[in-house]
Amino acid sequence: MLDLQLQEITEAVQGKILQGNPRQSFNTVAIDSRRVKPGDIFIAIVGEKNDGHDYIPEAVERGARAVITSRRIEPYSRVAIILVRDTTVALQDLALYNRQQMKDLKVIGVTGSAGKTTTKDMIYSLIRQEKKVLRTRENYNNEYGLPLCLLDLEGDEDVAVLEMATRHIGDIRLLARIALPQIGVITNIGPAHVQNLGSIKNVARAKQELLEELKGERLAILNFDNLEVRNVIANFSGEKGQITPTSSSDLKIITYSLEKGQQDRVDYFAEDIEFFQEEEGASFTLKAEGTSLPLSINRTGVHEVSNALAAVAAARAVGVSWGGIAEGLKNIQITDLRQEIRRIDGIKIINDTYNANPLSMKAGIDSLINLAAGRKIAVLGAMLELGPIEKAAHREIGKYLVEKELDILIVLGKTAEEIAEGALDAGMPRQFIYAYQNKDDITGLLRRIMRSGDTILIKGSRSLEMEEIVDVLLEQGGR
Repeated sequence: MLDLQLQEITEAVQGKILQGNPRQSFNTVAIDSRRVKPGDIFIAIVGEKNDGHDYIPEAVERGARAVITSRRIEPYSRVAIILVRDTTVALQDLALYNRQQMKDLKVIGVTGSAGKTTTKDMIYSLIRQEKKVLRTRENYNNEYGLPLCLLDLEGDEDVAVLEMATRHIGDIRLLARIALPQIGVITNIGPAHVQNLGSIKNVARAKQELLEELKGERLAILNFDNLEVRNVIANFSGEKGQITPTSSSDLKIITYSLEKGQQDRVDYFAEDIEFFQEEEGASFTLKAEGTSLPLSINRTGVHEVSNALAAVAAARAVGVSWGGIAEGLKNIQITDLRQEIRRIDGIKIINDTYNANPLSMKAGIDSLINLAAGRKIAVLGAMLELGPIEKAAHREIGKYLVEKELDILIVLGKTAEEIAEGALDAGMPRQFIYAYQNKDDITGLLRRIMRSGDTILIKGSRSLEMEEIVDVLLEQGGR
């Protein structure tokens, strides 16, 4: 955060100073008392499970020198206190104020039902070759996390790449109104959070909010291979399936594709894709801007190449050279628990345990197939928040596994048993399917059956914490 005086902060959050010197300056914010550092402003967020006001004493003990609160509290020596109506709104207002001070900053908002974190990381890897760039840290992509990322801005950044998640209509609109992005990326739209949003159509409405809220010279970077994204394109371009350079709403649309026959309809196109099992990478030929360019990427999976096209388009939009792009694609570092490749005794383990929905599950399976030289083993947990499509979505994954010629399927939990049923129905022999209710049984089975040359995908929704399976296996040794 920029150095801001207490009075300036108070005005930004529409609050009232109860205690403190109006000219005292601050430049760091925390909402978790465990992460408070000396000199921080502690904002007492009232969440679903915890009330930050209960942790004010701990924050002060750790060195907080200002507190933003929505209720009157006992004074602390040498600690400024600002009273506001709503501390969550105060956090967002302060983030917006900090963002508004940076007139020349380019902000790229990234959303999608799957791949948004990886795409955000790719965009960051490309842009940082030539510019100072900030990206969403960890999983800070909601109404609390995104403001904290904006408060990390110090004023000398050229670009900020911010991930935007949604579980309800209006979530992304709120985030965009705080971040003020000029560039919006939608990686795909599919059945994620249907339990909350009600339908895929509503998922599309939620994602489209990013484009509706773009500011300045508005640019959308969109995946033409995804049907629902093409429908979004139609909403802005005026004619379904026909891309125009700008829409009536002055939104410039850039599209990308991997599908054969689309090279003349899109702006960025990849062909001649090859995967390398040992190096865990891929090569492809990019056709864009009137040129044909061979590129390589240190990621494996068709979806990763698609994400790379979005990243290339975003990097070019902010002026990164082709040389910077080529170098950045070779050195992408992805946020933890997203298709991390670990090894033990000649066995590859794909740790893709951050979350799961139908699109990301199929992407993980594709990576398993591309990486595997020997047996292909999938350890899968439930995909949550799918509401009325839950059973059908899990059975579809089972069918997909059979199409991809999986060797062994292991599922965790009652809901994931529908994956096993789908695989059985599609013809997978029962003796190669295992269903368990706890992770210890799964690790025990894997220790008995896995052998050198196997590749194992481990994936499920976040609440299942399936990375614990990976951790136990790695205790045997590996890297």
